[in-house]
Order: sequence, then C-alpha cells, then structure tokens
Amino acid sequence: MNIRHLFISGFALSLILSGCGSNPEQDEAIQVTERTSDSGLVALSQKQFETMKMTWGSLETNDFSEELALQGMVKVPVEGMQEITPFYGGYVSGLSLIEGQSVRRGQVLFYLESPEFVKLQQDYLEAASQLAYLKAENDRQKTLFAEQISAEKNYLKANSEYQGTLARSEALKQQLKMIQIDAGTLTAQTIKSKIPVISPINGFVEEVFAVPGSFLAASGKAMTLLNKDHLHVELIVFEKDAGKLRLGQHVKVFLPDQPGKVMDAEIHVIGQAINNERQLNVHADMVNDEEERSLVPGMYLEARVQLDPQEGLALPETAVGEEDGKYFIMVQQSQEGDTYQLKKVEVDLGETQNGVVQVVPKSDIAPNAKILTKGIFNLI
Repeated sequence: MNIRHLFISGFALSLILSGCGSNPEQDEAIQVTERTSDSGLVALSQKQFETMKMTWGSLETNDFSEELALQGMVKVPVEGMQEITPFYGGYVSGLSLIEGQSVRRGQVLFYLESPEFVKLQQDYLEAASQLAYLKAENDRQKTLFAEQISAEKNYLKANSEYQGTLARSEALKQQLKMIQIDAGTLTAQTIKSKIPVISPINGFVEEVFAVPGSFLAASGKAMTLLNKDHLHVELIVFEKDAGKLRLGQHVKVFLPDQPGKVMDAEIHVIGQAINNERQLNVHADMVNDEEERSLVPGMYLEARVQLDPQEGLALPETAVGEEDGKYFIMVQQSQEGDTYQLKKVEVDLGETQNGVVQVVPKSDIAPNAKILTKGIFNLI
C-alpha cells in the first residue's frame, strides 16, 4: 500500500509476541520506526497503540487568557502611612521607640517640652477668666441702650470686647486641643510645660528621625509609622499594554525568594495617566488575607495578569509534537481492521493553561475527528 508503515524493532517485537518477562517499563521503551511514501499517512496497529499506551481524544473549546508578565512592589496605601510632625516646636524627651516596634492608636510616642506650651495655657486661662465679666457688661450695656439710658457706642464697645475675647478664648482652646491639653479641665494649678505626642494609628515604626534632648522644630519630621492591616501590590505596566487591563482581572503573584509559591490578587485600581517613563501604575489587592499578612512593605515581586479570556480549540499538551521547529498533531483518517491510518496536521500554538494548549490547525479538521492525545512522540 502506498502509505507510511510503522515497524517495531525486531527485539522489541519478540518481547511483545513472547509475553515472557515483559513489564510496563519495557513496554514504555519500545521504539517505532517509520516508512515514508507520498500519501503522508501513518499506519498504526491496535497492538502498537496498546503497547505504547496511546490515547484518543478530540478537539474541545476552552477559554484561554493571555498572561501579561509584570514587575511590582508591595506597598502600604496612603491611609496606612503617617508622618509624626508636631504643631509646635519643643525639646524631645521620653523617646525610646526603635524601627520595627509596634505602636497602638493613642499611645504616647514621646514628649515635647517648651515655654510656648506654658504661654498658651496662660493666655487661655486669662481669656476665659475675663469672659464672665465681659458678657455681663455686654448684657448691661445692651439693656441700657434699649432703654435709651446709655449711648449706642457704649454698647458697641462692650459687645466688641466680649466677642473678641470669646473668639480668642475659643481659638486658644483649639490650639490646646492640638497639643493634647483639655481646656475644660485646665486650671492655674495644672499648667504643664511638657506635652505628649500621640500615635494616630495602629501599626509599627518605620523610621525614627528625632533624638532625645534635641529641639524638634514645628512641622519637623519626628518619625514615620506604617499600618499593615491592608497592603496592596503596585504593578508597573508599559504604555503599549495599558489598554489590555480591566478592573477585577486575576493576578498571579510570585516572590523571588519563594520559588514555586503562587499567590492570588485582583486588579483594584488602574492609573489614569502615563508617567514620564511611559508607564502606568496598577494596584492589585490580595485575595487571601493570610497571604497578605505574609508580605512586607517594599518587597519586590513578579506578577502575571490574566487578560480577558478568548475562546479557542484545545488539546492536551501531550497531543502536540514538534519537528524541525514546527508543531503537529496526529488525526485519525480511517480504520482498516486493527490498523489506524493517521495524518500529521501542522498547527500553531496559543496559550497553555493547566496542561491544555490552544491549537490553531493549518488545515481543516472535522469537529468529531479522533486525535492522538498521547504517544505522538513515537510517531514523528
């Protein structure tokens, strides 16, 4: 017949026919040789099919998603970062925190001492003490003016003094609140020169800049705090790939120092402007809380974003063989008794997911055609 014939080597064939001392490992080692002719078909016997543990399958449709490889970093959102800077300058005392130490909201971080704090308290108490008299005088002048006993200017003067002192008193009260002093409980006997600097968040100390005994100027940076309750992955995307991204796309996260470990995330925010490096920042949130807690701010990572899926024809990876840089599958053309006739069909490959590869045949294949899904490497 004018077809390609397959022959099992004499030694291997004798092993199969005798059936003595055979085992799976020897069966796996059987090699197939080929005879070529113009038809381009390959003959395969049922015995050869079973011996080499081949399998049949067919084309199926599957959703394939291209993966976009990116690099990024673990970061803390803005709401989780806090710079500790005082509203008023003062000398630092009671500072014993170090980098990495945990702090809680409301905890005293250190103290500041300054004569300015004493002056603020003094000014408030003086203003507050005048309010009762000024209010009574304002009310008296208002009554006298209403009864036309006193001139209007006397009432306006009294009202101006009262309102001015009231405003000054309220302003000083707010300034005292900014340095953790309750004006409602302040008396001449409780005036203090040292005020606490309080942590506004739960977290840990990232950096310390202040030194005990040094003067910390107003708005000077004393330390920075971080809250790790919520971390996100910040990815760098080049301009040419920006249009491929969508909210909610799945992200596989890989840490360089933990090979083989894959963590899941989802795109949460996509930047709306390309920077000077022609890049776009994309923020992804971790899906698993436990995995998120294992991350450290500033850690570099690699990621693969699964883009919008597209439907395509699929086969197991074992169904595809390579020859001279081209990819092929074996399609059953007919069966004559115990002999199958197979045709080698060239295909292009797409994405691979979970052992399944997208194939694009370069010639027509019937939807229900039988395809060799295991054992092709013995035939090409």
